[in-house]
Amino acid sequence: MRWQTRETEKDGSELPTEESSGSGRLYSWWRRLIGHKGSSGSFSRWHGSLDEPNQRVIRADCERTRADMEYFRQPLVRDKMEAMLTCWCRTQKERYKQGLNEVLALFLYLQAPEHPHAAACTDDEVFDLFTAFVKDYSPFFSSEEFVPLQCAFIFFRRLLLYHRPDLHNLFVEKGVTPDMFCMPWFLTLFASKTPMRLAMQLWDRHLERGEPHFFLFLAAAVVTSAEKEILQAERSALPEILTSLGMYSREDMEGMWSSAENLLMQTPATFVRRVRRIVLQPEVKGPEEGHKQLERLEKEGVFFILAEEVVGHCYPARPGEALKPWQPSASCPWRLLLLDLRPAADFEATRLPAAVHFDVAQLFPQSAWSGRKLLWGKESEPQPSQVLAALKATLGENWVCDSQAHLCLLGRSEESLLLRALYIVLTKDLSLRHVSVANGGFEAVMKCAQKHNYDIIESQPENGMLDRHPLPSSASVAAEGAAAAAAAAAEGAAQKLSSVLSSLKRVTAGAGVRLPGSQSPGSDEPRSSPGLGPPTLLARPGNWPADFDMSQLPRRNYQELMASQHWSCVALLVRRPSCPELQGSWQGCSCILSLLMGKVVCAAVLQEEAVVLAEFSVLQVAKVTTKKNLPQTAYCHIQDNAKQAEPALVLYFSHGAEQVSSFASALKDARQSKAARLRGYEQSRPLAPPAAAKEAVAVALAAEGCNERDAAEEPSERQEQEAEAVPAQVAEEPTEQQEQAVAEAVPCHSAEEQEPTEQQEQAVAEAVPCHSAEEPTEQQEQAVAEAVPAQTAEEPTEQQEQAMAEAVPAQTAEEPTEQQEQAVAEAVPAQTAEEQENGLATEDVQEPSEQQEHAAVAEAGPAQAVEEPSTK
Repeated sequence: MRWQTRETEKDGSELPTEESSGSGRLYSWWRRLIGHKGSSGSFSRWHGSLDEPNQRVIRADCERTRADMEYFRQPLVRDKMEAMLTCWCRTQKERYKQGLNEVLALFLYLQAPEHPHAAACTDDEVFDLFTAFVKDYSPFFSSEEFVPLQCAFIFFRRLLLYHRPDLHNLFVEKGVTPDMFCMPWFLTLFASKTPMRLAMQLWDRHLERGEPHFFLFLAAAVVTSAEKEILQAERSALPEILTSLGMYSREDMEGMWSSAENLLMQTPATFVRRVRRIVLQPEVKGPEEGHKQLERLEKEGVFFILAEEVVGHCYPARPGEALKPWQPSASCPWRLLLLDLRPAADFEATRLPAAVHFDVAQLFPQSAWSGRKLLWGKESEPQPSQVLAALKATLGENWVCDSQAHLCLLGRSEESLLLRALYIVLTKDLSLRHVSVANGGFEAVMKCAQKHNYDIIESQPENGMLDRHPLPSSASVAAEGAAAAAAAAAEGAAQKLSSVLSSLKRVTAGAGVRLPGSQSPGSDEPRSSPGLGPPTLLARPGNWPADFDMSQLPRRNYQELMASQHWSCVALLVRRPSCPELQGSWQGCSCILSLLMGKVVCAAVLQEEAVVLAEFSVLQVAKVTTKKNLPQTAYCHIQDNAKQAEPALVLYFSHGAEQVSSFASALKDARQSKAARLRGYEQSRPLAPPAAAKEAVAVALAAEGCNERDAAEEPSERQEQEAEAVPAQVAEEPTEQQEQAVAEAVPCHSAEEQEPTEQQEQAVAEAVPCHSAEEPTEQQEQAVAEAVPAQTAEEPTEQQEQAMAEAVPAQTAEEPTEQQEQAVAEAVPAQTAEEQENGLATEDVQEPSEQQEHAAVAEAGPAQAVEEPSTK
């Protein structure tokens, strides 16, 4: 007997039972894939030859499959794998495609010696399980050109665009397509690169869930788990990073599986329905029809929601009425915001009860959107910032940070270009999450509502006037009544829950036990009731008084925060020295927590700006903690807080508890990066001069009667005294020191030996501090300081005159023109190399006449009016 116990069908076939396998895996897989049927015996009855057209490829793949495991290196196992793959191709009338070998390997491993009760699994049962799995969970191998697989790639892009438009837009910008990294995930259901035992545990979950479409959400979770590395990578490194992603530990699998489940709950049911119909159960006949369907799907370019689901969100179930498949359940974690783009007259005449009007023609009268028939125009298209501001004015400031609000665009069928244009702005330019378009437009939604006897709100003219007044329909009254009944039921449940918690707290008070939501005296933990949902949204943090003036807070650019790594949160508690504090509560304002240039910035969104609630360096963060009963809440402590035991920030992360871990990890990386930069800065600073060199400089300066600081910043007393003597000498002739200062300041442009001209002497006189009644400039003081070593009234030496002549370009005229004199007078005082090159000279330079000298003295003013050089 191969089995300890068998269930026998009417035809005599036997079923594996739970007792026949120690872990129950074979029994569980059989029930999920095949049901109550017995083994077909297809493999044992097949006696065909191994002569497929690509038999060589089959054999090569069998030799490569799981070659790192001893069991799959056995010749008998490889022969069996090749025979089963060949038998599948013959019985299913399909060509062999790579990837089938990886799928078959997991079922063959049920017969491995290390697997519990391996002998209980027969070859026919392995083959039947493999065939059923390929049909239900991986139907891509039935198409010669992999049309369902290409459709799955498109749906994956749509899913990423809906939940993570930033990653989607990055892939589009860098030219990265899903087929570069998703193909082995989709074909083998993540079995090809996952360790064997982990892959079997993953398939246990897949088969137990019974949702073949879940692989798309799992793939999206794998990509988003590496978002930081992806967003920071270069284009050339992206393919390598993406192909290396996967599940390599149980912790990886647990985290990604949880993230995938959260994505599924946040996704409209329309997406799952379309994936089942187009990818998993394709109805197309022939490759030509398949390609047409693929082209239609590619041209959509938007995330669609069917009209039935839109109606389901607009009209809750009536009292006593069973919930329809397309109506959201009471536990749905998101709500639909229906944005009606039709003209104002049409909206006032007929509308859905939950619709919000967004009149683009009135909001953007000068753009292409004002004319309904105009195409999207580059010259007059609205700016994304204008669109965002208009949406905030329509939906409220906190709408952007509300993760539970999903936006659906609704318009007339002829307004498809306008809908697509607005969708592109919201998803591509603004990277807003959870944006969709109602399929079929307002007409399809209205038809569906009327089909299910839901009336829409209509307005009728009154007294022949053109003004319309809305008249609620019976359906809207019923919808409002159902909503009120649901709210009353929720309030009653909350009161019951509060009563139960109070009773339990009284019972456990003596034992010192704290229940979730309870709060000890003096604790900064916000008072909460985790079972009642997210915190209540306010216009301020939960511990700030209602009359606090938010306008006095600093501002930051909203786009700058969104461009950096950020998280959507609710600020439950924010400590500021200038703000009086209240007791923390389960309420606060929506905010953005960002890591920007080595700082932690917590800001509330206000129009185009962000009001900074708190901002401090990442190096000031002492620790970030959370609590088991509040996994989505983070407590941030900083080092300079006067109350070190109390957190400076208490934030509720709107996108789940995994975002708390994501922030903590990013904060740790930011701290390490900034600390490394600071260490690099310290190491790159110039080395201080040796002590011996400093002592030598000090001795030399002491010999001259000054210290090191005086020499570097101020002229010495002797230099100031000599500078005071300069004016009397300049009145008659330029001194040797002044000529030397000019010679050192002006670059040489000529090798000829020339006498200084009148203009040059005037320039020399203007360069000296004594020629102005104003305080000398720093450059002039430096020139005087360099000129003072020799104070004589002698004629300049031949070497100095040659230097003066070389500093000025030669001119053929003996007398400079008035324009040249003005150029010299304006150029010399600044003493820059570029301006000094504009000076003029002559070949025949004469000594200045007595009249010219008197004119220079008169222009400079009396020597007694000259102030002393400043200490600067």
